[in-house]
Amino acid sequence: MKLTEQEIAQFKADGYLIRRQLIDMALLNDLRHQVKLHLQLRIPPFELEAEVGYPKAPESVDAEGGQTIRRLLLAYSRDAAFREWAKNKVVKQILQQLLDSEQVYLVQSHHNCIMTKQPQYSSKTGWHRDIRYWKFSDDLLVNSWLAMGDENNANGCLKVLPGTQRLAVNADMVDKELFLNPQHPKAKALVEAAVDVELVAGDVLFFHAGLFHAANHNQTEQAKFSLVNSYHGAGNKPLANSKSTTYEEILL
Repeated sequence: MKLTEQEIAQFKADGYLIRRQLIDMALLNDLRHQVKLHLQLRIPPFELEAEVGYPKAPESVDAEGGQTIRRLLLAYSRDAAFREWAKNKVVKQILQQLLDSEQVYLVQSHHNCIMTKQPQYSSKTGWHRDIRYWKFSDDLLVNSWLAMGDENNANGCLKVLPGTQRLAVNADMVDKELFLNPQHPKAKALVEAAVDVELVAGDVLFFHAGLFHAANHNQTEQAKFSLVNSYHGAGNKPLANSKSTTYEEILL
């Protein structure tokens, strides 16, 4: 899977790249089956919407909808289908070019999850960078976001602020949890240029872990599922004694 010079330049400039219909449909159907099964059986570990407390989430785990699962965690260890996708050869080839590294490592300590947006009880996520809590020697990590169904504004698709992986952020531009303040004078123009990343089943979004992104809540009657993995190259190391070293990394 050879990327064009234009695609690599676009990723460096905008911080994201979309590749359409990248997964074999048989594997995608297997992944969908596993996700629905693990949600139905409530196989741990998982994160509840009420636990994060984002806008539109249930007020507590005891409130109506309080047991709604937001993320199925540790996807790589859940089933062979998740491992097959995480180590997909085409994905690896794309990552080698985006990371400019022959060696590519899957991060198990961050993301490595199935993001779900359920009808009624899904939350809104504010503008943030994934690297806000990650601890690595540098910020060059790339996330792969596999759409397991159609993703659009109505069901809470990802939104991105192009080029913000290169943005120097002043302390007054973010809150204590490092969410961007969209009313800040320097942030307003960025938010006005936000892009809805609309995908169909089988599409994959690759985006820089330093790119500001957000998502709306699901306003439809159908659940939305996305499989998210994070990767880095050989020159980037998780810092010792940090959460980024919680689980062993996987060399692709």
